[in-house]
This record gives sequence, C-alpha cells and structure tokens, in this order.
Amino acid sequence: MSNIEAPILKILSEYTNKNLTEFAVTEPFENIGIDSLSLVEVIFDIEEYFDIVIPNESEIADKGFSLRCLGDVYQLVNALITEKE
Repeated sequence: MSNIEAPILKILSEYTNKNLTEFAVTEPFENIGIDSLSLVEVIFDIEEYFDIVIPNESEIADKGFSLRCLGDVYQLVNALITEKE
C-alpha cells in the first residue's frame, strides 16, 4: 500500500459502513456506498489532509482523470502531489 492509499481509505471509511478492502480499486463509488454528496466531502477531506487542491470535474477530465472509483482518486492525488513538489 502506497503512502497515499492508507489515508485515503481512512477518509473514505468515515463515509461508508462497508469494508473498503473487500472492493477492487475499480469498483464505482456508488457500489461502496459513497454518493455524490459524500464524495464532495471526501474530496474536501483529501484536499485538507494532503494540502492539495482538487480541480473541478471539467479540469480533471482535461487532465485525463476522473473520480468514479478509488483507483481514480489514487491516481489523481498522486499526480497532484507530484505536481506540487
């Protein structure tokens, strides 16, 4: 597990009662109990934890990313941290 995965899983676990380790990183957020409102809150928490700014959906898409599943979040956060350094 990378150094970003554990904190992201911890943040997500606050918004669902499901065991996130049982799901593939490609599982859509809806399937693990994260609705669009919860995802907005998750994004705020991730921004605060990693001291990054996650762009709006169109900017994310322009960069070739999305926020449909856990794997997407890992890739985006990793890219934003790398970009920041």
